[in-house]
Amino acid sequence: MVAAAQRIERLDRLERIIQTQALLVQADLALNPFMQLVIDKLRELTQAHGASVDFVDDQHTVVRRASGALAGHLGLRIANATSLSGQCVRTGAVQRCDDSEADERVDRATCRILGVRSMIFAPLRQGTATVGVLKVFSERPQAFDDGDVQMLQLMASAIVAALAKKAALDARNEAEARLRTSEERMRALLEHAHDAVISIDEHGRVSQWNRAAERLFGWSPIETIGQPVADLIVPPAMRAEIASVVTRYATSERLEDAQQRVTLQAVDRAGRLLSVEVSLTATRVAGHWELTAFGHDVSERRQFEAKLRSMALSDGLTGLANRRGFMEALEKAVSRHARGGPPLALLFLDLDGFKEINDVHGHHVGDLALHAFARRLEGCVRKGDTVARLGGDEFTVLAEGVVSLEQARAIADKIIEAMKPPLDVHKLRLRASIGISLYKPPADASRFLREADHAMYHAKHNHDEVEGVSAFMSDAELLD
Repeated sequence: MVAAAQRIERLDRLERIIQTQALLVQADLALNPFMQLVIDKLRELTQAHGASVDFVDDQHTVVRRASGALAGHLGLRIANATSLSGQCVRTGAVQRCDDSEADERVDRATCRILGVRSMIFAPLRQGTATVGVLKVFSERPQAFDDGDVQMLQLMASAIVAALAKKAALDARNEAEARLRTSEERMRALLEHAHDAVISIDEHGRVSQWNRAAERLFGWSPIETIGQPVADLIVPPAMRAEIASVVTRYATSERLEDAQQRVTLQAVDRAGRLLSVEVSLTATRVAGHWELTAFGHDVSERRQFEAKLRSMALSDGLTGLANRRGFMEALEKAVSRHARGGPPLALLFLDLDGFKEINDVHGHHVGDLALHAFARRLEGCVRKGDTVARLGGDEFTVLAEGVVSLEQARAIADKIIEAMKPPLDVHKLRLRASIGISLYKPPADASRFLREADHAMYHAKHNHDEVEGVSAFMSDAELLD
């Protein structure tokens, strides 16, 4: 009869263990409520007077969750050096005491205060470290058997699993919090960036538009998100090209050329043309390319640079091209001619008697005479011809499309005619020697200019008097 009763008791205990395990598996609780559930069920299954979960804190274990007779002792600190809890922590193994009055390992004074005579401790291990203990105790000696030890170990495993789950959840929450903070910081940086920040998806639609972009282009973010960027800021003449670029990057596996700095033409909401310097970068977002442009308006800078270039290539007195500007134009014309471009004629002019004007009337009057001559010279040439002052009283006219000396002479005759009326300043009359050269390959720009200069030299020293102006024609063979 006794054996049968023991079997029934074991089966009943096993059934209750299975039910408890099923309950713990299904429990979706935070760590503290879960641990409380474990020790409540553990006390019930072992018929213990008290149960607790203690965690290691430096040289002590501290009661964090408790049930039964230990419920009033939360926060109790037990020294590891003189307790069975400490032995469990140090060894990482289950510790069992059948009678605290006879066991030298226990803190007998604390046991008497708590009314403990027998107890079991199971370690809570994370990796190789013991972080706490799960324990049950009874007021009776020898209150627990081997089955209770196994029960405690099972429950300790459940708590360890919950600790691991909590640690993983904490790590995930911390990572998500860092990510949210990083995203918020990035959004704030982009939102308050000095540069306009515009992102488009693989279809060319706006996915990001910050405040600087609104200030630059006049469109608010709510008006732009989801809209084709070409319709907002791309000049109509460039929209087909931009559409081609978007299509290319949307279908590319790699975009090594996407990270670059370029200056592009753009338009604002009012249709004003802008020069925008942008840094382009492509990133993969959710399996698709997203192109982001960081840009700022360089219209004023470009205008300033253009003004500086114009100043560098212009004569400050007359406003005509200077020697540098003229040589750039001449070299480009010669290059065009080599590629099948139009024929070229070059007129080299030198004012006669200009030194006397400076000597007699002063340099101020000489400057006025040069300025007046430049205006008359401009009035004699065609649109597209280049007129320059090389320096001093030397001027040049580059005429494209002139095929014969007769056509070039017609330009010279026009200049001669324009020189006849006296100047308003002191009623001075200007005279000039004109040399003409027709371009013959393979002469370069410098040789072409020297030929015209040589022709002018001949005109100055071997000219026929024609209304105070001399002209001599050369067919560019005088230096051969």
